[in-house]
Amino acid sequence: MMTIDFHIHSRFSFDCFLEPARIVELARRHRVDGLAITDHDTIAGVETFRRLAPDLYIITGQEISTPLGDILGLFLRHAVGEHDDVGRILEEIRAQGGLAVLAHPFKWPHLVRSDDFLKQFDAIEMFNARNNIPLPLLENHLASQAVKRLGLAWICGSDTHEGFEMGCGATVFDFNPQEASDEKIKEAILKRRVCVHGREVNLIPEIVSHFSRNLRSRRS
Repeated sequence: MMTIDFHIHSRFSFDCFLEPARIVELARRHRVDGLAITDHDTIAGVETFRRLAPDLYIITGQEISTPLGDILGLFLRHAVGEHDDVGRILEEIRAQGGLAVLAHPFKWPHLVRSDDFLKQFDAIEMFNARNNIPLPLLENHLASQAVKRLGLAWICGSDTHEGFEMGCGATVFDFNPQEASDEKIKEAILKRRVCVHGREVNLIPEIVSHFSRNLRSRRS
């Protein structure tokens, strides 16, 4: 079995202060085999992770901000440019051989999504450990229902911004890390040969950490 967390932020994101070394330490502690580094609008930290963690499967990712929600570009070769056209973003990700994934698809204020919008992505993030606002289980429940109704491919991730979130969400594959390759991982996702691992982060520390990060961002 191989466990990959497909949604990791580090100090290279504007809203995260976690050092890569700390993330690697926590990943090993929680027995996570692979990490997709998905900092906001940059891939600048990926090589740092590869240098620090040759024992972990590191995937080049990026969380791309759009007015219609955030998109995870996975298995990238270079950063995706910033623009608001979702179609162009999907084309740019796929031109690199990557997967275009709709992150936390029903996160407020996007509680209603059209089927056509969801189906244009290679996969959606069915479980996000930080999807506990405004109500526990609501956002992840809506994503799970969409997957079942539309037969969508899906992934899971912790959306780590704080150390206590690491290990709370990941995707499990039916092969060992020694057998893994980008193509094998992508094929398993697209064919839905994956399982959920995780739990939603408790709401109270999540709220506290949100305001704490905002305060630190303003001071820096």
